[in-house]
Amino acid sequence: MKIAGVVAEYNPFHNGHKYHLEETRRMGATHIVVVMSGAAVQRGDTAIADKYFRAKTAVENGADLVIELPCPYSCSSAERFARGAVQILAGFGENGVSMLSFGCEDDDISLLEKAAEISAGLDDSEQVKEMLENGVPYPAAVASATGIPEIKALFDKPNNMLAVEYIKALKNYAPWITPTAVKRKGAEHDSGIVSVDIASASHIRRLIADGEDYSAFVPNTLESEPYLIKNADKALLMKIMTASSSEIQRLPDVSTHLARRFVNTRETKCELIRTPDDFAEQFKHKAVTLARVRRMMMYLALGVTSHDFFDVPYGRILALNDRGREIFSACGNMSMKFATSLAELEKLSSRAARISELERNAASFQQMCVSGAPDFKSEYTRKIVLTR
Repeated sequence: MKIAGVVAEYNPFHNGHKYHLEETRRMGATHIVVVMSGAAVQRGDTAIADKYFRAKTAVENGADLVIELPCPYSCSSAERFARGAVQILAGFGENGVSMLSFGCEDDDISLLEKAAEISAGLDDSEQVKEMLENGVPYPAAVASATGIPEIKALFDKPNNMLAVEYIKALKNYAPWITPTAVKRKGAEHDSGIVSVDIASASHIRRLIADGEDYSAFVPNTLESEPYLIKNADKALLMKIMTASSSEIQRLPDVSTHLARRFVNTRETKCELIRTPDDFAEQFKHKAVTLARVRRMMMYLALGVTSHDFFDVPYGRILALNDRGREIFSACGNMSMKFATSLAELEKLSSRAARISELERNAASFQQMCVSGAPDFKSEYTRKIVLTR
C-alpha cells in the first residue's frame, strides 16, 4: 500500500484536478487522501459549492478519502494553508501517508526543494522585511532576495509558491513524506485561456457566475445554486463599517498601523464605498495586496483572531470509499483524531471547539451567499458521503 496525500480547494472540482489524481495514481499511489478546504477558501472568498458535493465529486473521480481543512487555515496565507494541511496528513502517522502530490507550473523537485530551503532561510531576512514594507509582494520579495535567476523565475508562479510552502511544512511536521510534483496541464492558474477540456478554476467560476456553460471543463456540474460572495455584500459591508477598533486589531496579521488605516478608510472614503470590493480597493496600498485585504474582511466576517492559528486539532471526514476505509485500517499509529461527527470532534479540547465554531461560522456565511433566502443546514447533522 502506498498512500498519497493531496491538498486542494476543488473550487470547483474540474478536469485538471481529475488529471492530477490520475497522474498521482500513475506515480504509484494505491490510495489517495485529499485534504480539502471547507466552506471558506484561501483568496478570502466562500467556496462556490458545498463541501460535501465537492468531496463526493472528488471521490467519484479518483480520491479515496477527503478530510476537511477547516477555517481559519483554509482562508489564510499560503504558509498557514500549507502548514494546516500537512499537519492533517502527518496525523495519519509515520506509517500512513508517504508522498504528497501537488500540481505546479515547474515539476523539478530538486529546484523546488532548493527554493524551499532558501525561502526558509529568508523568513527573518531584513532585506525581505524592508521590501515588504515598501510594497513588494511576498513572492517577489523572496524571489529578489535569492539573487538566483532560476529561483526568481520559479517564485513568479503561484502554484510553485504553494509547492514551496508544502515542502517547508513537510520538513517541519512530516519529514517522512516525499514531495512529488505533477506539472500542470492546460490552463495556467487564474488564466482565462482554455484547452479542449481543461480550464482554470477561476475561469470556471467566472462562467458559473455569468450563467454560461462550463460543463466541458468539469466531470460534474453543480447540483444547486452556486455560492457567490457578492450575494452577501450587504452583510459583509455591515461588518466592515461597524467593527470596533479592538475587533480589527485582533485580526491576524493586522498591526496597529493597519488597524488605524482600516478605520480611517471607512471614515474618510465612505462616500466611495458601496460594496466590500470598493472598501478593498480604497484600503489596499503598496504594502497590502488586494488578496490580503480580502482575507482580512473574511476573518472579520467569521470572527477569526490572531490567536486562532494553533496546530490543527482534528481531522473531519467528508467522504470516503472502500479504499478510504483501508487507509484507516492500515494506519495504526495515528497522532490525530479522525471522525465524521463534528459534535464528537469538538469535545476533544477547547481548541477543537474553537475550530468547530469557526468552520460553522464559515458554513453559515457561505449559505448566505445565495440570491434568495438562505437555506441553512446544521454542520452537526450533515451526512458524509460513503461510496464503494
